[in-house]
Amino acid sequence: MYAAQNSKHDKRLVFQVSGKLWQRSLVMRDLQTGSLWSHILGEAMGGPLKGTTLEPIPSVITSWGEWKKKHPKTTVLNLDLSAKGYDTKVWEDRKRFVLGIEIDGKTKAWPYSFLGENPVQVETFAGKELLIVFLKESATAFSFETGGTIKSGKLDQGEFVSDEGTRWNLWTAKAMEGPQKGTSLTRVYALPSYRRAWHDFHPDSVIAGETLKK
Repeated sequence: MYAAQNSKHDKRLVFQVSGKLWQRSLVMRDLQTGSLWSHILGEAMGGPLKGTTLEPIPSVITSWGEWKKKHPKTTVLNLDLSAKGYDTKVWEDRKRFVLGIEIDGKTKAWPYSFLGENPVQVETFAGKELLIVFLKESATAFSFETGGTIKSGKLDQGEFVSDEGTRWNLWTAKAMEGPQKGTSLTRVYALPSYRRAWHDFHPDSVIAGETLKK
C-alpha cells in the first residue's frame, strides 16, 4: 500500500492496471500523468514522474476469517472475481511466498515456510530492532520496530506475549496488559511477495533461514 500523493505531483494520483509487466510483475499507470509505476518498488519507471517514489504505508494481508475475528462488525464490498482460482488456498503453498523488508537500501526476506516453523522473530536488521510475528492458519504476517524493548516472546490465542509478560494486540500494535501496557510498537512497511518476484527485484537480499532461489 502506498500514499497516492507524490513529491512532484501535489494532487492525489489515481492508478489503474497498465496491462504491462516488468520482470513478470504488475505495472501501474496513473491517470494524471500517464507515468508507469512498479507496484513492488512503488517507483515510477517511465513518464513525467520517472524516478520518483510513493510513500509506503504499513499494511497487512490476511484472510477474511482472520480479520472478522478481531473486527466482527466489518462490512465488505463483494464483487465477482475475474480470477476464480485465486483464493486463500494459494497461501497454503508457503514455499512460494516471502515477507520482504527494505531499510536504508538493505533488504531481507522471511520465507513463509520459515515463518511457519518460527512464527516469532526478534532480531536486529539494518540498525533496527524488529519483531516479526506470523499467524500460521491464515498466513498473516506482522512487522514492527521495537526500539529494543522486546527480547523474545510467544504467540497466545492470536496475540503476542513478550518474555516480560506484556500482551500485545497485533492489529493495533498496542500493549493491552503487563509492564508495557498503554505503549505502542511502530509498524514497519513489509511486502508479502512471491519468492521469485522478490528475488528479481532484490537479488542481493538477505534471506532468513535459507538461500532464496528462483
